Amino acid sequence: MGREEKSTSRRWTLQGIKETDPERKMHFFRLALELDPYDIVALNNKGMLHHKKGEFEEAVKCYDRILLTKNLSKPAPVLYNKSLALRSMGKHEAALNFIKATLKHDPEHEKAKAIRDQLQKRGRADKENAAKKSETAPGKLAVNQVYAQWQPPAVSTLLAHSMKRSQREIKYLKGFGEDLIKEKAIRDKLSRHIYCCGTCQFMQKRVCKHQKTKGMAVADTAICRHFRPVKGI
Repeated sequence: MGREEKSTSRRWTLQGIKETDPERKMHFFRLALELDPYDIVALNNKGMLHHKKGEFEEAVKCYDRILLTKNLSKPAPVLYNKSLALRSMGKHEAALNFIKATLKHDPEHEKAKAIRDQLQKRGRADKENAAKKSETAPGKLAVNQVYAQWQPPAVSTLLAHSMKRSQREIKYLKGFGEDLIKEKAIRDKLSRHIYCCGTCQFMQKRVCKHQKTKGMAVADTAICRHFRPVKGI
């Protein structure tokens, strides 16, 4: 890129920062990025605009492009912004990974510390809730009672099973922004109840064949934490 183009790109970026109207700001940042696709200031500001509009995936794309930049001297602000976007998307484990990365580069980042504490507290609460749910084991149902509850396994469990990877490996990939298409597919199938006892590999003639619940009558539309999809589903 020539000096003139780089100078023009910076001029568009500065103009975008000066604007007060969000659409005009976005317009100038896009102009700047057409000339310099790796303009860090334009990308970061464009990412924050996407975040304000609720376009979190687009925001993450902007931050990822910055993080790919070689010799990025101060990554903490970008890591922090990406963590906020991931948290807004409900990807709390990934958000925690990036907030920890923020604090490695900037240990005195007070806002990052506060969010780290919030995410860790939420993680502990989620584990406690999961433990409470697992206490109601399907095997403890009364005799002749049909299991009809909806207690699906964690998406991470199904994802690890599908990708034939450990949950630790999955967490690592997500923490570094991997777009796991299979995870989205699993969430979709759970939300539409495509994944249920009726499509479980342990279901045979409405009776569960899993070693821990063997012989239990189950409803087709139920699901328990032992669910694993039939091959191909």
